[in-house]
Amino acid sequence: MLRTMSNKEIEDLKTLIKALEIRLQADEITEAEYKELKEKYNTKLQEEIGALKEHSFLRNLSYISISGSGKVTDSYVTISGSGRIEGWRDGTITISGSGKVSDEEIKISGSGTLPGDLKTDSLSVSGSLKAEGPIEAGKFLSSGSFKVNGELTIHERFDSSGSGKIDGSLLAESASVVSSGSLKVEGDVICDKAEFSGAYKISGSVECKNEFTSEINGRCKIENDLICGGDIFIEQDSRKGFLTVNHIKSDGEIYLEGVEAKTVRGKKVKVGPECNIGSIEETG
Repeated sequence: MLRTMSNKEIEDLKTLIKALEIRLQADEITEAEYKELKEKYNTKLQEEIGALKEHSFLRNLSYISISGSGKVTDSYVTISGSGRIEGWRDGTITISGSGKVSDEEIKISGSGTLPGDLKTDSLSVSGSLKAEGPIEAGKFLSSGSFKVNGELTIHERFDSSGSGKIDGSLLAESASVVSSGSLKVEGDVICDKAEFSGAYKISGSVECKNEFTSEINGRCKIENDLICGGDIFIEQDSRKGFLTVNHIKSDGEIYLEGVEAKTVRGKKVKVGPECNIGSIEETG
């Protein structure tokens, strides 16, 4: 995303320009330095004001409706109550409750609907969210419920402590994936590392560059394979969860509880209680 100065940063630059005259009168800078710095800062100020207008958040919007209270600036919209925003990224955003929408952050407390093919640095939900198509975010944080009708691409961190459904793959190749509630993914989960607790169903495979850990609660399933470049640690919680997976392959060590798999392959494999494993291969 294009980085321009915020309104506050522009005001700070104006203050800096005003301070030059004080510094000149106090003999802190020479007349030549004063003229040079003033010209430099004024040029920067005009460039940033022009960029702010050109890339104003409001240029992308065709309609804003707020029932309750809210705030609209050049860089963001906040809603407390219920509201609707049209035209942002050629789609419609609706929020009932409270929320904030900007290029850098989308935050929903209550319920909200987002258009598909949306990109943002941070998306956080403490309520319910429905995304009408693929989403790409730096961070995705949810403590409520969400549904994404398409792929979810994450670059920094995925953390869900409620319930979630992704009608596509969860692509987080350089990010960590943490799920402590219930999660359903219709495609693959590809990530740097994963930490699951609770219930989950993955219709494809799970591929982790580093470690995979899971405290299983209830019936969990990975339709295809669990592939990991580091250690795998799977244990049952006090309610005796169970995981069904096709094949497990790891370049590190493996510990399993409550797992059913056709084959398990790892540097060192330890099988705990309530497992049903077809065959085991140790490579260490």
